[in-house]
Amino acid sequence: MIDFPRYSVCIPTYNQSLYLEQAISSALNQTWPPHEIIVFNDCSTDNTKELLDKLERTLPCLRVFHQPVNVGISKNVDGCLRVVSTEYAIRLDSDDYLQPKYAELALKQFMLNPNVGYVHTAVQEINLHGVKLKKRILSRAAGFQNDVDALKAAVKGFKVAANILMFNVAALRIVNYVRTKVDFAEDYYMVSAISAAGFGNAYIPEILANYRVWNDENGMRRKRKLDEIKGIRMVIEEVLEPAFKRRKWSLTPIEQMKVRYAKRNADCLGWFNYSPAEKKELWDELMLLSSSTVVKLYAWLYQHNYGFLLTFLLKLESQVRFILKSFLFRIQQFKSVI
Repeated sequence: MIDFPRYSVCIPTYNQSLYLEQAISSALNQTWPPHEIIVFNDCSTDNTKELLDKLERTLPCLRVFHQPVNVGISKNVDGCLRVVSTEYAIRLDSDDYLQPKYAELALKQFMLNPNVGYVHTAVQEINLHGVKLKKRILSRAAGFQNDVDALKAAVKGFKVAANILMFNVAALRIVNYVRTKVDFAEDYYMVSAISAAGFGNAYIPEILANYRVWNDENGMRRKRKLDEIKGIRMVIEEVLEPAFKRRKWSLTPIEQMKVRYAKRNADCLGWFNYSPAEKKELWDELMLLSSSTVVKLYAWLYQHNYGFLLTFLLKLESQVRFILKSFLFRIQQFKSVI
């Protein structure tokens, strides 16, 4: 039997008592059990505290921390990861859950290569009721990806199936855990910083976790659009751009990334749930991301209700890109078989 290293499961939570016990149970039921399960409760207003108090009395490995005030996603995740006492740590949101072999198979990747900063896997999307939706499987080779390739891939987006990740805690310490002050894209920021610090990553194309997708019935995602744009800008300006400059790489991909994200998010200027003052804030943030002529054109068209054609073209472009990726992935699979 392989003697795996110790690891922790970190579960930041806020008002998700309905799913929290399932997340904790999935950590307990690993084929290689965790040394500790750490839950950081971000001042929940539901019955999360009562549930955790009950579980803490019966589970010796459960460590519970209650924030005195609501600190937001980034600070809560940061706090949870900082108290880890082991070499490796899984970040698991409280509405998601792991398959039993997640930790065992992820730890094997760390044991194969000491330069792995984090491990990620394919995931199964589920809805609020646990019904299976689509599978998220990345169109990339399994196994190790070095820091150079990871950094170059990062300018095209957050290249994991979900933010359910296992980290090398030494890598987290080097990048100072969650440095971003924005409550959006903190996971993208962190893995990009790990790549920038010289660590690679490993991907397992097996469904080893379940990722819950929420309906946006109350428009909460739309209301967070300013944080979304700002969060992506922080990833670019504080992590990716400095990393490219240090390596004396061309900044063209960075500039292209700024334009791409600004164009993609300019549609918010045409939404009716924002006041003129809020739209001015969004415009200003988009211009900080990219003030190129094409972005200004997109922003103006959406702001003046001419953006329906742009929306259609962007959706069409996204669908074509998805079809091409799927086709290339199948070719790769076919080649690996023969």
